[in-house]
Amino acid sequence: MKTKDITDKTGIDRETLRFYESKGLLPELKRTESGYRIYSNNTVDRIKFIQMAKEGGFTLNEIKELIDLQQRKGACKTSRDIVKIKKNEVAQKIKALNKMDKILTRFISECEKNGEEGLKKPCHFSFDSCC
Repeated sequence: MKTKDITDKTGIDRETLRFYESKGLLPELKRTESGYRIYSNNTVDRIKFIQMAKEGGFTLNEIKELIDLQQRKGACKTSRDIVKIKKNEVAQKIKALNKMDKILTRFISECEKNGEEGLKKPCHFSFDSCC
Protein backbone atom coordinates (compact mmCIF):
# COMPACT_ATOMS: atom_id res chain seq x y z
CA MET A 1 0.00 0.00 0.00
CA LYS A 2 1.13 3.52 -0.71
CA THR A 3 0.87 6.50 1.63
CA LYS A 4 -2.31 7.75 -0.04
CA ASP A 5 -3.98 4.35 0.40
CA ILE A 6 -3.22 4.43 4.12
CA THR A 7 -4.38 8.01 4.63
CA ASP A 8 -7.58 7.36 2.67
CA LYS A 9 -8.43 4.21 4.64
CA THR A 10 -7.62 5.58 8.10
CA GLY A 11 -8.42 9.28 7.88
CA ILE A 12 -5.04 10.33 9.28
CA ASP A 13 -2.89 12.77 7.39
CA ARG A 14 0.57 12.22 5.94
CA GLU A 15 2.30 14.05 8.81
CA THR A 16 0.61 11.88 11.44
CA LEU A 17 1.57 8.77 9.50
CA ARG A 18 5.21 9.87 9.44
CA PHE A 19 5.05 10.79 13.12
CA TYR A 20 3.78 7.31 14.00
CA GLU A 21 6.65 5.86 11.95
CA SER A 22 9.17 8.01 13.80
CA LYS A 23 7.81 6.81 17.16
CA GLY A 24 8.10 3.16 16.14
CA LEU A 25 4.35 2.59 16.26
CA LEU A 26 4.15 1.18 12.75
CA PRO A 27 5.81 -1.91 11.31
CA GLU A 28 9.00 -1.51 9.31
CA LEU A 29 8.17 -0.35 5.83
CA LYS A 30 9.68 -1.09 2.47
CA ARG A 31 10.52 1.40 -0.22
CA THR A 32 10.31 1.18 -3.95
CA GLU A 33 13.46 1.73 -6.00
CA SER A 34 12.35 5.34 -6.44
CA GLY A 35 12.02 5.79 -2.66
CA TYR A 36 8.24 5.65 -2.24
CA ARG A 37 7.05 4.11 1.00
CA ILE A 38 5.22 0.81 0.72
CA TYR A 39 3.17 -0.19 3.76
CA SER A 40 2.20 -3.70 4.75
CA ASN A 41 -1.43 -4.75 4.72
CA ASN A 42 -1.65 -4.73 8.53
CA THR A 43 -0.72 -1.04 8.74
CA VAL A 44 -4.37 0.01 8.51
CA ASP A 45 -5.28 -2.31 11.40
CA ARG A 46 -2.35 -0.99 13.43
CA ILE A 47 -3.42 2.62 12.87
CA LYS A 48 -7.00 1.78 13.83
CA PHE A 49 -5.67 0.22 17.04
CA ILE A 50 -3.61 3.36 17.72
CA GLN A 51 -6.67 5.56 17.18
CA MET A 52 -8.83 3.40 19.45
CA ALA A 53 -6.16 3.34 22.17
CA LYS A 54 -5.80 7.14 21.97
CA GLU A 55 -9.57 7.46 22.40
CA GLY A 56 -9.19 5.22 25.46
CA GLY A 57 -6.79 7.74 26.96
CA PHE A 58 -3.49 6.01 26.27
CA THR A 59 -0.43 8.08 25.45
CA LEU A 60 1.64 7.18 22.40
CA ASN A 61 4.33 5.76 24.69
CA GLU A 62 1.75 3.54 26.38
CA ILE A 63 0.41 2.49 22.99
CA LYS A 64 3.93 1.58 21.89
CA GLU A 65 4.27 -0.52 25.03
CA LEU A 66 1.07 -2.40 24.15
CA ILE A 67 2.21 -2.89 20.55
CA ASP A 68 5.61 -4.13 21.69
CA LEU A 69 3.92 -6.52 24.11
CA GLN A 70 1.78 -7.91 21.31
CA GLN A 71 4.78 -8.31 19.00
CA ARG A 72 6.69 -10.23 21.68
CA LYS A 73 3.59 -12.35 22.22
CA GLY A 74 3.46 -11.21 25.83
CA ALA A 75 0.88 -12.55 28.23
CA CYS A 76 -2.63 -11.14 28.09
CA LYS A 77 -2.36 -10.63 31.86
CA THR A 78 0.33 -8.01 31.28
CA SER A 79 -1.78 -6.01 28.83
CA ARG A 80 -4.82 -6.40 31.10
CA ASP A 81 -2.81 -4.96 34.00
CA ILE A 82 -1.73 -2.00 31.86
CA VAL A 83 -5.35 -1.38 30.89
CA LYS A 84 -6.49 -1.67 34.53
CA ILE A 85 -4.00 1.04 35.50
CA LYS A 86 -5.34 3.30 32.74
CA LYS A 87 -8.93 2.55 33.81
CA ASN A 88 -8.06 3.58 37.37
CA GLU A 89 -6.52 6.82 36.08
CA VAL A 90 -9.70 7.53 34.12
CA ALA A 91 -11.83 6.85 37.21
CA GLN A 92 -9.75 9.37 39.17
CA LYS A 93 -10.17 11.95 36.40
CA ILE A 94 -13.93 11.36 36.38
CA LYS A 95 -14.02 11.87 40.14
CA ALA A 96 -12.08 15.14 39.78
CA LEU A 97 -14.34 16.30 36.94
CA ASN A 98 -17.45 15.54 39.01
CA LYS A 99 -16.04 17.64 41.84
CA MET A 100 -15.31 20.48 39.42
CA ASP A 101 -18.85 20.21 38.06
CA LYS A 102 -20.34 20.53 41.56
CA ILE A 103 -18.24 23.61 42.30
CA LEU A 104 -19.22 25.28 39.02
CA THR A 105 -22.88 24.42 39.58
CA ARG A 106 -22.69 26.01 43.04
CA PHE A 107 -21.14 29.19 41.59
CA ILE A 108 -23.86 29.40 38.93
CA SER A 109 -26.60 28.78 41.51
CA GLU A 110 -25.26 31.58 43.69
CA CYS A 111 -25.39 33.97 40.75
CA GLU A 112 -28.89 32.90 39.71
CA LYS A 113 -30.54 32.52 43.12
CA ASN A 114 -32.09 36.03 42.99
CA GLY A 115 -33.16 35.78 39.35
CA GLU A 116 -32.47 38.51 36.82
CA GLU A 117 -32.10 41.17 39.53
CA GLY A 118 -29.37 39.12 41.20
CA LEU A 119 -27.50 38.82 37.91
CA LYS A 120 -27.33 42.63 37.64
CA LYS A 121 -25.69 43.04 41.06
CA PRO A 122 -21.89 43.14 41.53
CA CYS A 123 -20.23 39.76 41.52
CA HIS A 124 -20.45 38.11 44.92
CA PHE A 125 -17.55 35.71 44.57
CA SER A 126 -14.98 36.11 47.27
CA PHE A 127 -12.08 34.13 48.59
CA ASP A 128 -13.78 33.89 51.97
CA SER A 129 -16.98 32.30 50.75
CA CYS A 130 -15.66 30.03 48.01
CA CYS A 131 -14.90 26.95 50.10
